[in-house]
Amino acid sequence: MSNETTIQKIKDWFTFIVAVVACVAGVIFWIQQANDGKFKQIEKDIVSLQVDIDKIESNNDEILRIIGRLEGKIDQ
Repeated sequence: MSNETTIQKIKDWFTFIVAVVACVAGVIFWIQQANDGKFKQIEKDIVSLQVDIDKIESNNDEILRIIGRLEGKIDQ
């Protein structure tokens, strides 16, 4: 009789532990899904900023070339 109750207690604890793990996993999954839209928008903004920075760097290089040419003409 006591052996059966011990097995039942072990089963109950195991079921409880599995339920808690499943609940925590569900909450983590839900939080990740809830923030996916925000992360995608942030990623789009970052890509846009990277493109703008590349354009600015390209423009700066061109400006520096023009300034170099002007300085060369002034020195002559």
